[in-house]
Amino acid sequence: MASSEKYSTFYLNGICFGVPVERVQEVMEFHEITVVPLSPAVLPGIINLRGQIITTIDLKTRLELANEEASAQPMMIVVRTSDGPINLVVDRIGNVMDVDPERFEKPTETLKPGVRSVTTHVCKLEDRLLLVLDTEKIIEIQAVPKASPPPAAS
Repeated sequence: MASSEKYSTFYLNGICFGVPVERVQEVMEFHEITVVPLSPAVLPGIINLRGQIITTIDLKTRLELANEEASAQPMMIVVRTSDGPINLVVDRIGNVMDVDPERFEKPTETLKPGVRSVTTHVCKLEDRLLLVLDTEKIIEIQAVPKASPPPAAS
């Protein structure tokens, strides 16, 4: 019998997502985000967490999800990555779940491309799906290409 793995869960638009619990540094209520000028919409700014400056990712924008669920107050989850801690803005926090790895399946083609690109596997739970995210892929933000300069006048 395989041992279970623990996942910290959270929700975006009612969809249950999870990350391995060992990747989670902290779960917290919404903190004020300091806007960084000229940053893309997926990176709304930074937070100061006890003296540590942490980049914030708007996970709905990153996963290309519409802003459907009007959350009274979004929550934040700070995850550890190879680039250091990153703050993710989510609608609400779920529970820590024990999941048997034998229940995992590959992500289906029917997932939105933004979600599928960062989902490692899917688990069918009793009443919903759990989409497990790769925290390293979440931080791979595509730079917005700069506009080409106008052609030189001849």
